[in-house]
Amino acid sequence: MADVEPVNILMVDDQPANLLALEALLRARPYNLVRAYSGREALRHLLDKDFALILMDVLMPEMDGFETVALIRERERSRYTPIIFLTAIGTSETHMSRGYSVGAVDYIFKPVVPEVLKSKVAAFVDLFRKTEEVKRQAQQLREMERREHERKLTDMKTRWEADRLRQEIRVAREIQQKLFPARAPACPGFDIHGSSQPADATGGDYFDYMPIAERNVGIVIGDVTGHGVGPALLMAATRAYLRALALTHDHVGQILTLANRALAADTAEDRFVTLLLARLDPARRFLVYANAGHPSGYVLARDGSLRAALESTSVPLGLERDGVFAAAPGIVLEPGDIVFLLTDGVVEAAGPNDEVFGTERALDVIRTHRHRSAQEIIAQLYNELRRFSGDRPPLDDITAVIVKLNDSGA
Repeated sequence: MADVEPVNILMVDDQPANLLALEALLRARPYNLVRAYSGREALRHLLDKDFALILMDVLMPEMDGFETVALIRERERSRYTPIIFLTAIGTSETHMSRGYSVGAVDYIFKPVVPEVLKSKVAAFVDLFRKTEEVKRQAQQLREMERREHERKLTDMKTRWEADRLRQEIRVAREIQQKLFPARAPACPGFDIHGSSQPADATGGDYFDYMPIAERNVGIVIGDVTGHGVGPALLMAATRAYLRALALTHDHVGQILTLANRALAADTAEDRFVTLLLARLDPARRFLVYANAGHPSGYVLARDGSLRAALESTSVPLGLERDGVFAAAPGIVLEPGDIVFLLTDGVVEAAGPNDEVFGTERALDVIRTHRHRSAQEIIAQLYNELRRFSGDRPPLDDITAVIVKLNDSGA
């Protein structure tokens, strides 16, 4: 851990004993722990330091935690710094609602459970590190693209730069491909497979699997506006946010709400992310999802009939910083059911005469091959897309995920 750059964590509490206890629990980690004994002292620290996380007491004299957080959120430099309330005044819904409304991202209740504190702090610090790295890479690539546009490809130096850029894009593609899951999660009774084909060297489509809560599987599919290096970087940031938040939250709507706050700070006005996040409980065969402006997913029954459409429940991520993302009612899956998730590159694939592939063609492919494995179904879908498009190159990234409950339901 010696070569890891320490990150700043601000601890705010009017009781010195509480700060000493927090410091003792977190001292072994690569953190630079800064104490503040009041809300005003915390605000002074924020004038000259950036913090990865703030741990904030609620009951303090002169200025309580709610007032302090509200003032912190008014400052540009600390507007998006994650803040966790540490409190002993109970878990009432009104109290917690007020905390979230002023800008907190989580609560830890006293007496503090060391494992809970360490886990949540580590998750947000990991998110901070990944976000900073993505921002650094994005700035580096933006500068590289600006230089490339200004150059004329007329002399040897320019050609060399172009070759170098192509090499870096190739490396970026290899890195991006490693972000996609190498295999489906072990999920008894279910056959799961996903695949993504970018239109350019790098793409903005995204799918992933992640653990959520105990023995639940998170399945996510998304699409960043555009395609190329910029969307690929935003896709990587989205993946990092979701994976970090899934460590400490099990409600799909809450995960998207918190991820949206972070993405809204990172994205330009012309960028946003459509995304569908589902949580699968294999033991109960129960699926619950939240859809942030993404194309509908579908649940097909054993006989191929349409059981449900997983329609959008909110606007895309990154558009409204204070947006709230609700989950749709859950679905109990039946033996033989197939969950089909896709990006718009599937339905908008164009043939030689500009006719689009469309939703019904995609569903017909799934119905026709529903008795095959999940991997074979997706392979047949891509075969039909290639046959339909002919020699026409794809205009958008194409991504699909199949979740199939076996016929026995075991």
